[in-house]
Amino acid sequence: MFRFLSKFNFKQLTKSQADFYHANGYLVLPNIVSHQEIDKLLKRTNELVEDADLINNQMFFDTKNAPRGMSFLDTASRTGYLLEMGMIDEKGQLKVKDKKLALNKIGHAMHDLDPVFERFSYNSIFKAILQGVGYIDPILAQTMVIFKNQKFGTPVDMHTDNTYIISEPKLSCIGIWIALEDATRNNGCMFAFPKSHLTPTTYFNILDETRKNTIMIGKNPEYTKHFDPAKAECLEVTKGSVILLHGDLVHFSGHNHSSQSRHAYTLHLIEGHNNHWSKKAWLQRVPELPFKKYYQRVSEIDTF
Repeated sequence: MFRFLSKFNFKQLTKSQADFYHANGYLVLPNIVSHQEIDKLLKRTNELVEDADLINNQMFFDTKNAPRGMSFLDTASRTGYLLEMGMIDEKGQLKVKDKKLALNKIGHAMHDLDPVFERFSYNSIFKAILQGVGYIDPILAQTMVIFKNQKFGTPVDMHTDNTYIISEPKLSCIGIWIALEDATRNNGCMFAFPKSHLTPTTYFNILDETRKNTIMIGKNPEYTKHFDPAKAECLEVTKGSVILLHGDLVHFSGHNHSSQSRHAYTLHLIEGHNNHWSKKAWLQRVPELPFKKYYQRVSEIDTF
């Protein structure tokens, strides 16, 4: 039987923790995932990167809401490797010797394709967290290893996750952000605006009419005109900590100018009870790899 190790034998959220999440749109849970489990995921990540052909399968991740294209859309059903912008030289080669330093993220279906990622992603700790904030029948839509490499790790602009993770008839995204390393102000930790989730998301990244590219629709919130970065809550956390993010919470992270990387792993889920994944959303699975009911899959893995 597989058992996911929690450093402090985490069982459930307290009422005060759940109340804080609903009131503020985020919740920090310090040191609840063991370093042993984190290191297993990091080891598997390194193996995947080592085997990946980053030159002949070039994809870049642009945080400016540029059209994505089919190579990006295909990562909905596979493991894609997205490079930081500007990491290929004039000869078509990586500018860095260490392949991992060139990466911005890996996504978005590892949790349903790779056994190590699957066992990390579908576990009783995250199930208890989701139940604690009221999710009845969640569906895990996407996962990402987010690289914030030393010196190279680029900023992530202010945004809400519901802009990209779209369910109907109700927007319902929740992000589970796991620190694979210590995240500090110096190496690009996350910042959030408490209570910003009380304003619903009105700006969405969806498929265009061809369903081969993406467009932005709705009212552009222009967050930088309304939110002062200096007034954001700094979410510094240590390795093994978890940050819950409401889908309407405005959050961002800065450039990593330090000598210490700040890698993270993120799960994005939606509520599946009387709700469903939008056919307009950029992320569309192939029929051979449907979404899985989260609680059911956790129970199945716990019986292995």
